[in-house]
Amino acid sequence: MEIALTKRDVARRQLATAIHLLFERADSISAYSLASNAWEVIDVLCNTAKVASISNQTREHLPQGKNLKHDYINHPYRNFFKHADRDPDAVLPKFEERNLDSTIFLAVEDYIRLYKKSPIEFQVFQLWYLGTNPDKLAPEQLDRVMHGINQMFPGIGQLDRVAQILMGKQILAAASIDEQLQSDVATEPAF
Repeated sequence: MEIALTKRDVARRQLATAIHLLFERADSISAYSLASNAWEVIDVLCNTAKVASISNQTREHLPQGKNLKHDYINHPYRNFFKHADRDPDAVLPKFEERNLDSTIFLAVEDYIRLYKKSPIEFQVFQLWYLGTNPDKLAPEQLDRVMHGINQMFPGIGQLDRVAQILMGKQILAAASIDEQLQSDVATEPAF
């Protein structure tokens, strides 16, 4: 079967798959590769459309001389996962799964800002991420956003990582069959 795909389609599908892999605790390396690929496409689409992306806001707060793509997204993980030509015997000393969370969040947030709609996976992940990282919220948004987080993910900040991910999986499963959420104008299919 042949299907036409846009850059948006590809990025959306890769990112939704990365979220499923994370919540299934299936393969964080594959999830990171998919998420970083999706982020790169979405980042370019946001810049082309001149959207005020969270990635560009993040760039404004990086230490001087640091580059979001090269120093935080690609290095060390993405480049290690896809290249062997520089050092085929290299060993990655550790993989910090929380970097996967941040990469997915950047891509999800930018996608939502760009298209004003998103798959259920993105909507659930956005609240899940902010619930597990409330320090990432601007103080003026804390009360408003935390109310929604506490309704969907009660007590998530007090859980350990495994329980947080399990809660994300459960909420995503429930949201996926919520007819009201599926028919909302801000919801689009992931695949």
